[in-house]
Amino acid sequence: MHPTARQSSTAQLSAWLDPHPRLDGVALIDHLFNKLDGLYPHRWRSAFANEHAISNWRQAWAEGFCEENLTLNEIKAGISACRRLFEWPPSFAEFAKACRPAIDYERAFLEAIEQMRKRETGDDVWSSAAVFWASCKLGGDLRAHPYHAIKGRWHAALDDAIDGVRTGKLPSEIPPRMTALPAPGKTTVPPEIARERIAQINAILYRKLTTTEAV
Repeated sequence: MHPTARQSSTAQLSAWLDPHPRLDGVALIDHLFNKLDGLYPHRWRSAFANEHAISNWRQAWAEGFCEENLTLNEIKAGISACRRLFEWPPSFAEFAKACRPAIDYERAFLEAIEQMRKRETGDDVWSSAAVFWASCKLGGDLRAHPYHAIKGRWHAALDDAIDGVRTGKLPSEIPPRMTALPAPGKTTVPPEIARERIAQINAILYRKLTTTEAV
């Protein structure tokens, strides 16, 4: 393994195993242990014969999260899914699948068409940032073609967007809809509002530029 990759892997593992300042010194992996213990009282903790077994669990699951590149948001989603999916504590494989459920591409496509339409009036609500960025990539082709005609392109765009959000190449937050500025000389918008809108546009352009450079 390259030294840089090894250092990155060690840092990722430490992020899970070391005390976390925002959790009063409790490590993220221990916080997860407590969450699962709360979801499955008696059933979860009774699966560990002693502290050595808990230590093995900590190490194995932390390494698994690093190898799978699971994000904190995905793990939060996995905890939420456990409430619906599992009556008994999940294995690592079951938990990882709960964190990243199978993608319903066609459903996401229909969401993209509907929410892009609503975005024209600022009423859009997205299930994830990835669906939004994939929609931006295909643009007008979403409405111009039925699902079966651009199925392959949509799958690729959504896969790329999911990976982009997961790795930080794309923002995990959906930018606000920008209202077009009136033509020069015909505006009734107060100067301070116009300046705020221009600042928002510049901020979005800056994020796009820095994202492109990072790639």
